[in-house]
Amino acid sequence: MFSTRQSDGLDAILQRQVSTDNSSLSQRYAQSSSFAFFILSTIYHLLRHVPLPSTAPLTDHTKIRLVCVSDTHNNILPFSDVPQGDILVHAGDLTHSGSTEELQKTLNWLRSLPHQYKVFIAGNHDTGLAGDGCSALDMSGLIYLCDEGVDISVRGRNLGIYGSPWTPKHGNFAFQYPRDAGQAQWAKLVSELDVLITHGPPKGHVDHSGYGCNALLNAIWQVKPKVMICGHIHAGHGMEVMEWDEGQRFWEKVVRARNIVGWWGMVVGTWKLVYTWLGTLMGREQPDTSYILNCAIVGGTRDDIVRPAVVLDV
Repeated sequence: MFSTRQSDGLDAILQRQVSTDNSSLSQRYAQSSSFAFFILSTIYHLLRHVPLPSTAPLTDHTKIRLVCVSDTHNNILPFSDVPQGDILVHAGDLTHSGSTEELQKTLNWLRSLPHQYKVFIAGNHDTGLAGDGCSALDMSGLIYLCDEGVDISVRGRNLGIYGSPWTPKHGNFAFQYPRDAGQAQWAKLVSELDVLITHGPPKGHVDHSGYGCNALLNAIWQVKPKVMICGHIHAGHGMEVMEWDEGQRFWEKVVRARNIVGWWGMVVGTWKLVYTWLGTLMGREQPDTSYILNCAIVGGTRDDIVRPAVVLDV
């Protein structure tokens, strides 16, 4: 039976009572609102989701290597699970309970890593970073972003990075906004961003079938960052290429309609996605492109899987 009860699904994911890693056809089928949506979402997944990049050493030194983690929840990854790179990014939920002791332990681990720059934001579990909590922490050698940006220069290239910890309210956590206040929260984003770091994903993208933020989706359509790094929804782990074309617009229309699509809409959407994909493949169209990465480290049943960091060359 198909289900459209998204809020119940979000409870199950955030409480991590079942395995919810989202890659198989059977799981996508079970989460679909209809068979028509299942077909359309499978086409979208095939054309727009991309494999996580190789961790082979960087050979093109015109590129900047980002090494990305999120949702470590007190897990201290061994050095072997954190590849070499230029900038280490942590997209929030460094801890589980947000205590000063937990935060400092994770910050000390980040500082010990060999990357030239280490950039991090808070997540909803990191309550100790809210308010005046930062004053009790040693953040030396780290770059903490909370609704602010930084320009980082690597080998003569400048990278504009903006970080924000906020997610839609769910339970009693830190850095949350009422679900009807998302537009105001994300209105402060600036255009021409190279890298946007948010704790949560936008709706319909690396978010386990639509559990991300709709207001954040509206915002990234305005600013179109080259790269977006997030986490929060552990089962959304993966990467997607977002091409700002008519196929993408149609997909967003379905996502905003709570994944409801009829058979005719499925045909139209499939045609738009395939047509734009063929246009790009043949060089007929070259739309602006962004990459969205959910690099949540923990996953699986009750977060019993701990994944390595993910690299991204930009």
